[in-house]
Amino acid sequence: MAAKLIKDVPYRETITTFSGLRADPKDGDFVLEESKLEGFFNAAGIKSPGLSCAPAIGQYMAELVAKKAQFSTNPSFNPNRRPSIKMAQLSDEEKNSLIQKDPRYGRIICRCEMITEGEIVDVIHRNAGGRSVNGIKRRARPGAGRCQGGFCSPRVLEILARELDLDMRDICLESKDSKVLLGLTKSADQEVM
Repeated sequence: MAAKLIKDVPYRETITTFSGLRADPKDGDFVLEESKLEGFFNAAGIKSPGLSCAPAIGQYMAELVAKKAQFSTNPSFNPNRRPSIKMAQLSDEEKNSLIQKDPRYGRIICRCEMITEGEIVDVIHRNAGGRSVNGIKRRARPGAGRCQGGFCSPRVLEILARELDLDMRDICLESKDSKVLLGLTKSADQEVM
């Protein structure tokens, strides 16, 4: 199908592909409402023009939740967070300065997205920092490129284990039941046959 739309599709550059489905309500309209389950809100069935409607949908859903919830103001809340470090967006001078302060910013972990070890360490140690392989992927993008983590995921796993002071077998892909490693295949004291 792609070849019908685009001349010379570079198929050899494709490493992974995905497919899926999207819920389509019977009446064809968005579902924006509180669920029958109290305190749970649905924003579903959002197809075109969902992207352009996203700001209005967000505001509408926030208003629905605010009517239901009992919120109070926290006077010490700081809504500003420190900027994320994106090495690819820095000038050469800014990159060199950062690498001088912390050499981890000079070590590329994800070659597809050009993400450094320093960027990964930064997102681990932020408030609500990444604690899983996918948590790091969502915050800094290693594994979001052509290889879909085929090359960088083991390094991300090592960095997570080191920075969180955990055994690599305790690191999850996503939730607590999605362990990436279940055990060792060999240990240094085993004889290789």
